[in-house]
Amino acid sequence: MKILDKVKFFETLEYNPHPKQWLFHRAVSRFRIACCGRRFGKSTMAAYDLAPELFLPRRRYWIVGPTYDLGEKEFRVLWDALIIKQGLGKERRLKKAYNKRSGEMFMEFPWQTRVEVRSADHPEFLVGESLHGVIVSEAAKQKRDTWERYIRAALADYRGWATFPTTPEGFNWLYSLWQLGQDPSYKDYQSWRFPAWDNPFVYPGGREDEEITLIERTTSPEWFLQEIGADFASFVGKIYSEFDETVHVTRVDYNPGLKSYMTVDWGFVNPLAALWFQTDGEDNVYIWREHYRAYWRLAEHIEYWKHQMDNPSDYHLDLIFGDAEDPEAVAQMNYDFGPTIALPEAKKNWRQGIECVKRFLKMYQVGEQDEYGTPLERPKLFIDHSCTNLIHEFNNYRAPETRSDEPANEQPGRKRPVTAKQDDHALDALRYGLMHIYECGATRHLSEVMTFQEMMPTAGESPSTGGEGYFTLTRGRF
Repeated sequence: MKILDKVKFFETLEYNPHPKQWLFHRAVSRFRIACCGRRFGKSTMAAYDLAPELFLPRRRYWIVGPTYDLGEKEFRVLWDALIIKQGLGKERRLKKAYNKRSGEMFMEFPWQTRVEVRSADHPEFLVGESLHGVIVSEAAKQKRDTWERYIRAALADYRGWATFPTTPEGFNWLYSLWQLGQDPSYKDYQSWRFPAWDNPFVYPGGREDEEITLIERTTSPEWFLQEIGADFASFVGKIYSEFDETVHVTRVDYNPGLKSYMTVDWGFVNPLAALWFQTDGEDNVYIWREHYRAYWRLAEHIEYWKHQMDNPSDYHLDLIFGDAEDPEAVAQMNYDFGPTIALPEAKKNWRQGIECVKRFLKMYQVGEQDEYGTPLERPKLFIDHSCTNLIHEFNNYRAPETRSDEPANEQPGRKRPVTAKQDDHALDALRYGLMHIYECGATRHLSEVMTFQEMMPTAGESPSTGGEGYFTLTRGRF
């Protein structure tokens, strides 16, 4: 049965959504995750989005809050719009209750459609229902178990929908769900980040509204970005503050017409991280694949890359970059897989490497203005949705607790214990790759001008001490 026309229905209820709320209302995805700043209007938006469906027969809907008090916000909007403004409270056949203290909040219409508030504090009341739709109120404050164990299963019978109006609270389970909504391969999911200043009714000046700027000046940056800016990634010491998942993460397809590279951070107990990326004539970097696995010997990785990994048509690999700290791994890659170089300069200049990556994250103007008068901008680094470990590390990478220009685990004579090492393996691989190309100028391999035999150690010389030919290879003197 067709749902009532939302535009006409909203007009009847005298509800006038602002432009960003319309993005949510017009979306047809089954699961919609709206991470909003305070006063964006998320509760109003979620409640009015449900309202038209309440006039379809024999439906059942929940509003699930972390507590009854928080779940009451969307219910209050429905109550005010339908029971009070539309006068449905006079209809004797309509059953209803609104008692926030006891948690009894529901409306049941004569056509056997019911909406009620449930609380995640009482999971015993989240069992045994088949639902057509759920509003997961303030979802970031709830537990993953509430969604996966109780709510998600209840939607299966009718292929029901769920909406998640919330303010973000760091990289918890909801962030993982939000990521699905950013990945076009998950058609049933859609997600947004709506800062508070996207609500022109409350903040007519937008980002520069005087109330927004006053809040920004009088609160901590981390609180402001999370609670007002709807930013998952705000915390003290974040290194790549330029990284924005909505900007830098997109669909990246392999292009056989571009230079093709691979860059590796060796590992065993810590994962070996490998990234495949391409560059174009305008110095844009496109990362289209990653490999991230611990407790494999390098030979096992190579075997997987050669015989089990699916490569696109016309695939080619021009050059591989690695960590110069393990020359034996570099030699093995050259012998068993492909042309590999590892310059010490790309490893030791940590701060220079960080700044190099930041240059590609930075936004550059590429056009005059869009229809709203905003300059058109884009970065120079793009990451495919499938590179989940790299995305995670970008979002979580913190400054090392040291006053040196280098992180503690890279200071001469010091090594941080394995258990204390940050999740930065994919980021290290990326740093090596960009440093080799854009700081060290390493775009060709010695194998283009020398045979493999000429590059290997002479008789009696080990790879760890090496002959002149070997160090020519690993130090990139070509």
